Amino acid sequence: MALRFVKRNVYFLSFLGFLALASCESNETNGLLNEELTAEEVLNVVLEDNISSDVEEVIEDDAALGEVAGKGTESANKHPECVTRTVEETADGKIVTIDFGTDCTGKKGRVFKGKIIIEYVKVNGEFSKTVTFENFSINGNSIVGTISVSKVKENINGNPERSYAINLTITLRTGEVIIKKGEKVKEMIEGADTDDRGDDVFLISGFWESVNKAGKTIKVTITTSLRREYACKYIVSGVVEITKGEREYTVDFGDGSCDNLVTITDADGNTKEITLKD
Repeated sequence: MALRFVKRNVYFLSFLGFLALASCESNETNGLLNEELTAEEVLNVVLEDNISSDVEEVIEDDAALGEVAGKGTESANKHPECVTRTVEETADGKIVTIDFGTDCTGKKGRVFKGKIIIEYVKVNGEFSKTVTFENFSINGNSIVGTISVSKVKENINGNPERSYAINLTITLRTGEVIIKKGEKVKEMIEGADTDDRGDDVFLISGFWESVNKAGKTIKVTITTSLRREYACKYIVSGVVEITKGEREYTVDFGDGSCDNLVTITDADGNTKEITLKD
């Protein structure tokens, strides 16, 4: 999913006069009333999920180094070269600090700052993780809160699976604060048998709620599993349902092609194809 997909002063859609496009840098309210979903809120749904997905990828890269790797500072060969990774052993696991410093560009061009702290705890032969943050931001969007992670080596389909319980407060670089709470499950359906992240393919299910600057709750449910291919920077297929008040909208990410096109549909069946921007 792209972090930014709207250019200033470009309008992409009007759902019976209710949904208008606003620039991702705009502070306008879009003139929408009552419980109507604004373009700014659609943009933030994409942005907040992409931010948490970036954190999830850091966690997954760290897990690839080995759940019980040794002491001290280790080679962060799954992380960018600008990362310092420090390990402290505990009685039942370890604490890993991933320090991005003040300016560390990740694999997908995002700028990371601050620290992600992962506490690994071994229970019944498996590791669970609790993730916290210290002065952490991605592309100027700061993050506090927790992500709890549990792992299953083989689910009912015989595939590795990770579950994420998310409780984050994201302060966008515009100053807007978004609170995001929910759960995601990521099943690796391809790539588990190689060390190359480039061939990894995930199916993602889950739901979350976010509270916008007006105090309104936006509910997001993945109704058709999202397919994320590590080699593509966009979600290639799947459907999410966005609910605000009594109104529902769907966002369809396509048929599996690696492209930046999605289709938004309102409750009355009005649709519009839009182009996502990075």
